[in-house]
Amino acid sequence: MSIRKQRFISTLKHSLGDIMLNEIHNPELQFVSISEVRISNDLKRAWIYVSSPTHDIDDIIQKLNKAKGFIKKRLPKKMSLRYVPELEFQKDSGFELDQKISKIKQS
Repeated sequence: MSIRKQRFISTLKHSLGDIMLNEIHNPELQFVSISEVRISNDLKRAWIYVSSPTHDIDDIIQKLNKAKGFIKKRLPKKMSLRYVPELEFQKDSGFELDQKISKIKQS
């Protein structure tokens, strides 16, 4: 992966986290963790993998999709972008697997 792409992913992840924590006034979205960001080669599409230990992840993804327009308006100011990638929020299945393994170990 190129350095430019790695830097873009890192900045996007940080900016998304900042927007969700400080600018979206939904308390449920403040406990969302962005575990991974993948970006297409042309930087026009981004897949954001999220998890939440306290809330239903399907509900969180639905709320993030509703807030997608707001997030896309805020990103250019945070990242100095001309073009904002199309955002696709996905649930992080690795987090759910970790929780299941932890429950099995505890029992």
